[in-house]
Amino acid sequence: MGSSRSTRGEFDPNLLRHVRVPDAGKDHRPTHASTLLAWYARPKKNDLVIELGCGTGIVSAFLAMNHDVSIHCIEKNQFLAELARETVRMNSLENKMFVHNISCERVRELFSAERFDLVVSNPPHHLANVPSPSKLRSEGRSTSFSEASSFIEATAYLLKNRGKFVFVLSCEHLMFWLSEFVKRKLQPKRLVPVYGDPRRDAVLTIVEGVKNGGIGLRLEPPIVFKRV
Repeated sequence: MGSSRSTRGEFDPNLLRHVRVPDAGKDHRPTHASTLLAWYARPKKNDLVIELGCGTGIVSAFLAMNHDVSIHCIEKNQFLAELARETVRMNSLENKMFVHNISCERVRELFSAERFDLVVSNPPHHLANVPSPSKLRSEGRSTSFSEASSFIEATAYLLKNRGKFVFVLSCEHLMFWLSEFVKRKLQPKRLVPVYGDPRRDAVLTIVEGVKNGGIGLRLEPPIVFKRV
């Protein structure tokens, strides 16, 4: 294990080990990106939080269990949404965590504008098709530029003025995400590069930002671990 300290303190790669989740099979498993999101996204007491693309709900469950917040979860895949509802039951979070089987494009049908204090997301990291015999694995790893934009549009719609967002993103298309955030007045404020090997390029970036925030960006110390 290399350096793993940031303004949040030490990163614990086993942070999610106490969250009970159903087995989605080999084609969908929690990754270091999920753990990074749960670790870095620290909502304030009584915040209303929403996760876009929750998968089996492990990040939302962690936030609901460890912070005094209510959290809604958006997941477009019906199979994963059902598993996320099972995660709610397994961790007795019926009054704190709420799963919705819809896509980001449809959030306006369900929620009023500027309702949430915090939006969190670990969206698919490849903005191009990643060939896979498994549709579930392919959906979890890759998306189109237009669908990626829907995550950003949903964030802009859902966040209160001065509300925060935290995304874990691939470095490959980081400039696309940053430019799209800024277009929608979602101002990036903190970046944390994440390395699987300190001798190689960063593979992920944590981005924290503020809706209608001023210009000013902080590059935080890196997170380094052996495998991402």
